[in-house]
Amino acid sequence: MSKKNLQKQDSLEKLLKYILGVRPDEFGLYPDEGGFVAMKSLLSALHDEDGCRGVREGQIMMYVNQPGGQSMFEAEEGRIRLKPELASLPPEAPAVHEIPKILYFALKPAAWPVISEKGLHPKTGETVALLWADKEQALKVGKRISPTPVLVSIQTGPARKGAAEFEPYSEHLWLTRFVEAKYLSGPPVPPKEEEPPTRRPKEKVEKRADLPGSFHIHAPEPEVHKGKKKGKHGDAPDWKNQTRRDRRRSGNDDM
Repeated sequence: MSKKNLQKQDSLEKLLKYILGVRPDEFGLYPDEGGFVAMKSLLSALHDEDGCRGVREGQIMMYVNQPGGQSMFEAEEGRIRLKPELASLPPEAPAVHEIPKILYFALKPAAWPVISEKGLHPKTGETVALLWADKEQALKVGKRISPTPVLVSIQTGPARKGAAEFEPYSEHLWLTRFVEAKYLSGPPVPPKEEEPPTRRPKEKVEKRADLPGSFHIHAPEPEVHKGKKKGKHGDAPDWKNQTRRDRRRSGNDDM
């Protein structure tokens, strides 16, 4: 391996040690209680730094998987940390009363209408929401989840009077579990689109005989024989009746 590549590896290892063990907050990261940071979040933070935009998970795992247990890092379930005995966490934090007058966070545009109505809660699977003392840092973190994040600010004085609690992790990063919507300041929320009225299905109207435009289909009338009924064979044609009369008359003349 070339000297240049060795220097790059050494620089990356030192940067990882600083991020994971000394000041994760400076890079927009917050470790869990065990000191672990999600690998995806670490990579996103590294890609914001000059000279680290091409770093991949495999390169980081090379430091974790060093033979003989010599690695300074540990990884499990998609998370990574500096070994606790080598870390200096958490960093020194200010007193609670030294809280900045304004704190910031940034989020996806689609999430703002909901939060502006229901207030700020921790994300799913997390116990606290992260707030930043510097709006540029808040936007930097927000751009990791959206190219056009919405910046939201909190006036901490009124919010604390409204029962919101803020805990310092460092001078850069503050933590909270809930802030009411009325203490959040962000861009105007567009009005909700009204749903079009539901169309009622058309009722099927049957045409009736007494309504204009109605009609009936009439069955054909049975044929009625209009000839006159005469004698006992009144239902026979007239010519047959005449023939019978002629025969009877001839018989009588012969007698």
